[in-house]
Amino acid sequence: MNKLSNDEILNKKKEAQELFKKHSFKKVIDLLNQIILEDHQRDHMSFFLLGTSYLYERNLKLAEKNLKISIDQNKNYYNSNHNLGVTFQLNGNYNEALKFFKKAHQLNSKNLGTLNHIAQCYERLKSFDESKKYYNKVVEFEPKNKIALKGLSRILIKFGFHKQGLDYLQKSAGLIRFSKEGFKIIS
Repeated sequence: MNKLSNDEILNKKKEAQELFKKHSFKKVIDLLNQIILEDHQRDHMSFFLLGTSYLYERNLKLAEKNLKISIDQNKNYYNSNHNLGVTFQLNGNYNEALKFFKKAHQLNSKNLGTLNHIAQCYERLKSFDESKKYYNKVVEFEPKNKIALKGLSRILIKFGFHKQGLDYLQKSAGLIRFSKEGFKIIS
């Protein structure tokens, strides 16, 4: 195999980034694997793009492997921590997901998506007080956040607070009205 020049490597990395933006994840995977396998480039951003492309392709094992390498090379890169959290969440490993979502939140406390993921993990772990706390943080910053409102609705209904739960559900989708007869779905 011929070694690629630095310019060729740079061009391939730029091409991979453009393909990533276009959601051509299989092409990103092929291109970055070529660069990495030929031992040309092993930077955290290449592993982030590769891991995230595997995540989008639902190859969670390879997503985890490459995102971990990215984090090993740059522990403070928000996106790698967040996406590794998503990978573990999709695998049903909520405790492990929480570690990476909390690190991501520490790196970027304004990202409401990360807070929603934390709340969802706690909900799956049946830590409803913690889940509610994080959903409420999201609603505090974005009162019409559908994910958080639906999460709060599920928790409230689960504990018998049907009227409040349905109120949150109505806020989230505008599809339900509560009346004396019960709730009604509006089409």
